[in-house]
This record gives sequence, C-alpha cells and structure tokens, in this order.
Amino acid sequence: MNHKKHICIIVDCFCGGGAEKVAASFSFLLEKKGYKVSIISLRDDITYKYTGELYNLGRNEPSVKWIKQLKKVVLFRKYYKSINADFYVDFRMRNRFIMESLLHLFVFKSRKMVMSIQHYNIAYHIPKSAIFKKVYSQVKAIAAVSNDIVAELKTYHTFNNVKYTPNFVNKDLLVTSKSPPNNIPNNAVLAIGRLNNPVKQFDKLILSYKNTKTFKKGIPLIILGDGPDRLKLEALIEANNLQSSVKLLGFVPNPYDYIKQCKFLVLCSKYEGMPLVILETLTLGKPVVSFDCKSGPSELIIHKENGLLVKDQDFHELEKSIDLLQEDELLYKRLTNNATSSMGKFSGKEIIKDWEAVFNA
Repeated sequence: MNHKKHICIIVDCFCGGGAEKVAASFSFLLEKKGYKVSIISLRDDITYKYTGELYNLGRNEPSVKWIKQLKKVVLFRKYYKSINADFYVDFRMRNRFIMESLLHLFVFKSRKMVMSIQHYNIAYHIPKSAIFKKVYSQVKAIAAVSNDIVAELKTYHTFNNVKYTPNFVNKDLLVTSKSPPNNIPNNAVLAIGRLNNPVKQFDKLILSYKNTKTFKKGIPLIILGDGPDRLKLEALIEANNLQSSVKLLGFVPNPYDYIKQCKFLVLCSKYEGMPLVILETLTLGKPVVSFDCKSGPSELIIHKENGLLVKDQDFHELEKSIDLLQEDELLYKRLTNNATSSMGKFSGKEIIKDWEAVFNA
C-alpha cells in the first residue's frame, strides 16, 4: 500500500480551457504516482475526463448572485475541511477581490496552498491589491508554468516561493479515432482556442489568412472553440465573403482528430501562459506556427526544427510563415519528423518530478 500524500485539485470547472484540461490530466498523473486525489469544482461543467473524488459546488445553484457566492464559500469551507488534504493545488481564475478575500480568510490554510499561475497576465490569478502580494508570499508555493511567468512574478513582487512547473502532455488522453473528420482536407490550417479576440486574436488571423497564397489556393482555415466573440467572427467572415474558406466549428470534445487531419496549427495570441494546444499538437506529430508571444511558445518551439516562431504580433510575417509551410515540403517534413520527440521533456513522467519537489519542500 502506497501511503503518499493526499492532493486536492481546485478548478473553476473541467470544461473548455487549457488550464482546466491540464488540471484534469494532473489528476491522472497524481493517481498514477500513488497519491490520493480529490477535486473541488466551482461550476457544474464537467466534460474532461478526470480521476479522484469530485466535490461539485455548482449543483443546485441559487439564482440570486450574492446568495450563490455566499453558498459556494460555505460549501467550499465544508468540503475543504472534510477533504483535509496535505496540499491543495488551485488552478482557478482568481481575479475577484471579494471572493478571494473570503476564501483566504475563512477557508484556505496558507501552508497547504499551491497557487498555479497559468497566464502571463498575472492579474488573472492574483487580485490587484497589495494585500494579496502578502497573502501569496505566505502560501506553500506559487507554481508558474513558464520561465517568462517566473520572471514576471519576480518583478511583480519579491516572492521567495515561486516554482517552475510547466504544463505537460498525457499521451494516454490524446486519443484519435480511426476515421478522420469529414470534409476537411489534409492540407487545412488549424487554429484552436477560446473565441476571445482581445487575447486569441482570431479576427486578425482571419483577415491575415485572406492575404495568404494559401487562401488563394482554396485551402481552408479551420477554427475550433467557442466564446464571447463568435457572433463577431461570423459577421467578419460573412462581410469578407469567406464562408467557404474559414470554418468555425465550435467546441469539439475531441480536437485530436482535427490536429491529426490538418497540416499544421497556427497560434497568434496577444499573450499566453504555456499553451497546451502547442504541446498536444507537437506530441501528435504536427508542426506549429506561432507568435513568439509572452509566454510559452519559445519554450516549446525550436524555430525551423519543430515549428516556426514568428516575430511577436507581426501579422505580415505570420502570413509568410503560413505560406512557407504549405510550399516548402522539405521543411515541413523536417518539422514533422522532429515534432513528437521534441516534447519528451514535457511528458508527465518528467513534470511530476517538479511537482514532487514542490510537495516535498
């Protein structure tokens, strides 16, 4: 019998985003290493596979917002005490001052908390207040998923508890079916992410794509994901007569079939954290064209070895890079040959070492 520690994972939900998918994969990684796993989810949105005992705060929610939030804090406190884990790893978005204040005052024990920072925009995870700089200085660890985030945290405050714990790929969960998606050619260009233009910039990607030789050859751009800007993107596609060239397919439970079917992935975000979609795409043997944005792409992509790193926010260069991968078959072959092997150091087997260093410190 393995009497390793009890770890509780805290999430907003298990649906939709990269951070949530990492957290779900993390549950399997911990179980495989012999840890007892519990999960607290704030919302009743559970589509990703996970393992462990789930405590779902999102069921039977009151309709009045302040009552709903108060009930969640009370339930959170009850479950937190009942679980009594050795450590709690928090993957949530934590930008609401009042909610986070209540949790740290009445629920969390600082010495047990590991706060994951999944975005380069630190304000997503640490409320903007000097109080929280002090609060986060006292937790067990602040787990940053990229080297750029580690550096940014150190300029944000003199934290002494920042640890580098990059995202990882669980190959066992990258399941593809035998039948490829219908009506998608194998030279299509793929983009995946939340339809949130200020961050993911799908609107600019669509307009840039219209300028490429790839578009003029009739090769489509496939976009997977949902979000608040879907209607704006649909209107943009219609206004530019791109209905036959740009396909918004919404949220797809299994994007891996599309990754395997399409020629390569393109990412043009304003900023990231450690993009799971790049990790997954390269692991599945497909190259990636990405802006060298803050943060993550430069840690994953070796230029002209497993993908193309494009000068940050240079959309003209992005257009040229898309065409280059369509036209230069020798380059494309080299990138595909190197893609999977380049992700070896981001396997669960390697990354669990970083997490165990955090737990055992």
